[in-house]
Amino acid sequence: MKKLKVGKNNEEDRMNFVNYWADFVRDNPNEWAIQHNKFINSMMQNAKNYPLTAKEYLRIKGELKK
Repeated sequence: MKKLKVGKNNEEDRMNFVNYWADFVRDNPNEWAIQHNKFINSMMQNAKNYPLTAKEYLRIKGELKK
């Protein structure tokens, strides 16, 4: 697998990462899908264990009025 190249600026860094990830997905389609599935499942599990309701979170964040 190729190594991630360091860019000269932020834009070049982002494009290098996009190209790196696209190559990874192309070269390892099953491995990528398995990793992605584990990540999404862990995020969903974490959301279930979150102590606040959606309304409480938005109220704290200031996006929901009482």
